Amino acid sequence: MTKAELSLFDMDDFIRGAGAERVSECASRKLREILEDEVNAVVFKAKILARHAGRSRVTRQDIQLAANLIHGA
Repeated sequence: MTKAELSLFDMDDFIRGAGAERVSECASRKLREILEDEVNAVVFKAKILARHAGRSRVTRQDIQLAANLIHGA
């Protein structure tokens, strides 16, 4: 399976959606890097949670719990 990549266009759109009028390509690239790191961390933790529960399938609840554990929610 190939790695999905977030597009710079989407990053630009997110930043503009937060109120920025202009966005540098460098800012879009950095946001993409940060989001990909966050996604990898959540998925890694979710896989551990699923395995701990005796499952090979990661569920929505695993993703939610992993995100809560990482971000203290």
